[in-house]
Amino acid sequence: MNFLQSIQFGKAVVKIVCSGRSYRGSEASEESSEHGTVYRWDSVSLSLDRGDKGVYAVSLRNDGPFPLHLQRICIEWPAGRFTPVLDARDYMQLYHSRDFSKLSGVRPVHRPNEWSEPADASAMVTVFSRRSGGSAVLIGALPPYGDCFADFPVLHDKPHRDGAFGVGIHLQSPRQFAPGRSETLAHLIVLEGPDGTELLGRYAGLVRERLDGSLRFRKRVAGWNSWDYYAGAVSSDDVLANAHEARNTYGDALQYMVVDEGYECQWGVWEGGWKFPDSLTGLCSQIRKTGYEPGIWTAPLMVSVYTPLYRDHPDWFVGDGQGNVYVKNFSYGSMAQLDITHHEVVRHIGEQFARLRRDGFTYFKCDFAQMLLGASSFAVNDLSHAGMLRKLFETIRTAIGDSYLLACGAPYEAVAGVADAHRTTGDIHNYWSHIRQNIRSMMARWWMQGTFGNTDPDFAIVRCKETSDDPAFNRRQGQNPWRAGANWGSGREMNLEEAKTLTLACLVSGGDLILGDALGKLNAVGTGLLGRLLEADVAPGKPVNMFEHDGDELPIVVAESSGRKLLVLFNLGDDFRVQKLPEPFRGKAARWTEFWSGDPCEMPPGDEVALSPRSAQAWWI
Repeated sequence: MNFLQSIQFGKAVVKIVCSGRSYRGSEASEESSEHGTVYRWDSVSLSLDRGDKGVYAVSLRNDGPFPLHLQRICIEWPAGRFTPVLDARDYMQLYHSRDFSKLSGVRPVHRPNEWSEPADASAMVTVFSRRSGGSAVLIGALPPYGDCFADFPVLHDKPHRDGAFGVGIHLQSPRQFAPGRSETLAHLIVLEGPDGTELLGRYAGLVRERLDGSLRFRKRVAGWNSWDYYAGAVSSDDVLANAHEARNTYGDALQYMVVDEGYECQWGVWEGGWKFPDSLTGLCSQIRKTGYEPGIWTAPLMVSVYTPLYRDHPDWFVGDGQGNVYVKNFSYGSMAQLDITHHEVVRHIGEQFARLRRDGFTYFKCDFAQMLLGASSFAVNDLSHAGMLRKLFETIRTAIGDSYLLACGAPYEAVAGVADAHRTTGDIHNYWSHIRQNIRSMMARWWMQGTFGNTDPDFAIVRCKETSDDPAFNRRQGQNPWRAGANWGSGREMNLEEAKTLTLACLVSGGDLILGDALGKLNAVGTGLLGRLLEADVAPGKPVNMFEHDGDELPIVVAESSGRKLLVLFNLGDDFRVQKLPEPFRGKAARWTEFWSGDPCEMPPGDEVALSPRSAQAWWI
C-alpha cells in the first residue's frame, strides 16, 4: 500500500471538537457508499462526500435542539495506518504558513531547522516528498473556501519525532453552529506524483479552475512605497519628491505611488496628520499630476486606544477569552481591533474606505488583518475568524470598487477572489537577514502567482554603499550580529551582490514590483539595477530543485520570456558552493547572455557554476 492509497477518507479517524464535548467517529453510526461516508451522532452529523476529480467535500449538520459550540473537525491517519511505515527521516515537507507573518519553505519532517518547528502545522496546502525521490503527495484545500481554515499536522508516532509518522487534516472553525444549520466547511484534494513541484502546479490549476468567475487577476503592477526608507517619519514632501524622481527616471514603467504608515493622525483615524498639511485629497491630486496613481496603507481593524473612536464606542471591539478588550502592543502604541460582526462597525469601515476612495486613492494596502486570529470574543459568534476576515475584505471591496486591493497579512483562504494581490513574504529591509528569509518564502509560494491573483514579495530595494551616496541608509538603530533564524535588522546592511540577489528573486517571483528606496538618493548603479528589473519581460519562475536536499539553500529558478528562458542560480548560504546546471541546460548549444550587463557570454564550463556566498547569477538563454 502506498502513501496515497492509505489516505482514504472513508478510513480516517474522525473527531468533532466542541466546547464541552468531543464527538468521536468510533462512537458514531457510519454509512458508507461509493460517494463517501456519513458519521451520525445523537445531535450532529458529518459528511465526507467524494466529487469530481477526487475532491472531497466536508459538511457538518447540527441535528440537535441546541447550538453547537464548534471548535474544529479532525480527520486523521495515524502512523499505524500506513503500510509500509512512513519514516520521518525519509521525507521533506512543504510548510505553508497561514499568512506571511511566519516563513514558508521545505523542511525536514523529523527535526526543526533554523526557521521552523515540525510541530507547526502547514496551512491550506502541504507536500510530503520522499528524500530518495520518485514519490510525493500533496494535501490541500480548494475553493470554494468555507468558514474555516485547513491545517495539516504531522502526526508523529513518538515524542522524539524520529520514527514513524502519519498525517491529519484539521478544519479550524471556532463559532456557534445553530440548530438545523448545515454547511460545507471545506473541499479537500490529495494528489500523488513523482515530483512535489509538479504537484503544486497541478494544485494551482485546480484552484484557478474552481475560483473561475470570482478570480481577480490583473497584470503584475509596479510602483513605489514609502515604508522601507522613510517608515513612520514620511511626509507629503517625501512622497511627492519620489514621484517626480520616478517620473524622470522610470517614466511609465511604474503605475502607483503609495504612502505607507506615518501619514495618519493615529491608527484608526485614517486622515492626514501634521506632516500632510494639504490633506490626503491634496496629496492624491499632486501625485496624479506626476502621471501616477496614488495608493495608501491602512490597518483596517486596528485602532489606537488613545482615540475618541475607542473611547466613544467601547462595544465596537473584539475581546479575549476573559471578556476584556483584546489589545496588542506595538511600537506604534496599544491597539484594539474593530469587531466586524458588529453591524455599526461594518458601516464605519465601509464609510472610511469610501472616503479614501473619494480622496483619490486607487491602490489600497490593507495590513495587520491576521492579528484578529488571536481574539476570541465577538458581538456575534456565528462566524469564525475566516468568515470575519472575508466579510472585512468584502466590505472594503464594496467601498473601493475596482481599485487595486493588496491583502497584506490576511490569511489566503479568507480573501481569495476578493483581493487583487496577496503578501507572500515577511517585511523586507536592506539586511541579508531579511533577504534570505524572504527568498525562501517566495520560492515556497511560487505557484500562487496568477492563482489567487498577484503575489506581493514586498519591496525591491537596492540601497547600499555601491548604489547610493546617502550617508545613512536607515534611521539610526541598534546593531546586532547575524545568527541563524534571526530576522529584523541583524548583521550588517546589505551589499551590492545581496541587493542583486533580492531583486532577482522579486523578478522571478512574477509578483508585483514595488520599489522602496529614496529614489533621488540612488546613484547610477542603483537606478540602473532597478531599471533593468523593470524592463525585464519575464513570466513567473518555477524553482526546479525545491524538494532536493539543498533546494532550500541553493534554489534554481527557470522563467519563460518571449522565446528564451531566464535561468537564476541562488546561493543563500555563507559558504562558497558549486552548483550543477539543471538537466535541460547542460551542454546546451544556445546563446547565453548575462542578465545584468546584457553582454553575451560563454556557458559555464563543465555545466558547473561557482557561487559566492549570499549571491545569485542569472542568464538569458
